Amino acid sequence: MTLVNKGLRIRIYPNKDMMQKIEQNIGNARFTWNKLLQMYSETYRLFKQYGYTKLRCNMTTFNTMLNMLKVEYSFLGLSESTSLQQVFRDLINAFNKFFNEGAGYPRMKSKRNPKQSFRIQNNKKRNTVHVKGCYLHLPKLGDVKFRTSKEYKELLVDSVINNVNVCKEKGLYFAVVNIETIHTPIKSEKDCAVGIDLGLKNLATLSTGLKIVNLNFEKEDERINFYQQQMSRRTKGSRGYKEAQGKYWKWVNRKKNRKTDAYHRFTHYLITHFNTICMENLNIRGMLQNNKWSPKLQRNGLYQLVEQLKYKCDWNDVCFVQVDRFYPSSQLCNNCGYQHHDLGIGVREWVCPECKTCHDRDINASLNIRDEGLRLTKNIMII
Repeated sequence: MTLVNKGLRIRIYPNKDMMQKIEQNIGNARFTWNKLLQMYSETYRLFKQYGYTKLRCNMTTFNTMLNMLKVEYSFLGLSESTSLQQVFRDLINAFNKFFNEGAGYPRMKSKRNPKQSFRIQNNKKRNTVHVKGCYLHLPKLGDVKFRTSKEYKELLVDSVINNVNVCKEKGLYFAVVNIETIHTPIKSEKDCAVGIDLGLKNLATLSTGLKIVNLNFEKEDERINFYQQQMSRRTKGSRGYKEAQGKYWKWVNRKKNRKTDAYHRFTHYLITHFNTICMENLNIRGMLQNNKWSPKLQRNGLYQLVEQLKYKCDWNDVCFVQVDRFYPSSQLCNNCGYQHHDLGIGVREWVCPECKTCHDRDINASLNIRDEGLRLTKNIMII
């Protein structure tokens, strides 16, 4: 058993008064982010003119800036205090990634973004965030009704709550509750390894020969496009526009939930059947720059799948290995080791000139990924 942090996403149903308070908190968090970023950026440009490429950002600096903003803008006092402190903590993390990890420079937040949120920190001594029956108590908001599964309810009552992220997404309100809980690892049914070749035609191909096909979103895409057309022909803010927008959000949520559910089922299958999972370390960000591949990659959401698999392997003591992206998994013959240098990207099957073995491109690649992953971990159990 291990102590882990879990994020439980639950649907909340605020009344009109609470909706106004949530909108106020969301707007104040966005305003604070933009103002702090503006103040810091002006100082950063000044430092850069004189040859200093880094400007130290710490809690003291941003806390002082926040206090200055509270004096100048009195409406910030209407927000829950820890929600504004979380803003500059997130901004510090964004700048640390920019300076140390090569991430992009932090950008301003827009109210046109379909997802708006703010985060409340729980004071564990006073237990400012807690669950009472079907209600979640949040400071300055009060008791807001929520609905979730019986399993999640038990976890919310029995676990320590760290923070709550309240968000408005596509016209609906959610709370993502971060909890500390004890997780019992799932024991895999077989003591063996598997190689996974991610792709565009099929979502994934396993070294066992199993191919996971992409989900069919034709119906969802058709309805999304239909309601987008309706919205474009109606006056923004009118009753007809809001009706079309509500139906549009409904189908967008359905598409997203179907994909998330399928990925959870797939990753759960992997950690319950294999004790070693090998996968290529793909440069997904670089692949998205390809105009031909980008639409399919965005539809598949490979990054979401990989991140799910990583944390589930970590929680359940499953060995997760990523093979180098430049390893020629598709070109190598898994039977004799011959490398086919001229193998085109559109060739799905090929015959090895040395041993005359007929290979399915994806299955052969998954077998090579499995073998290379086992070589890296020095495991000997092969399915």
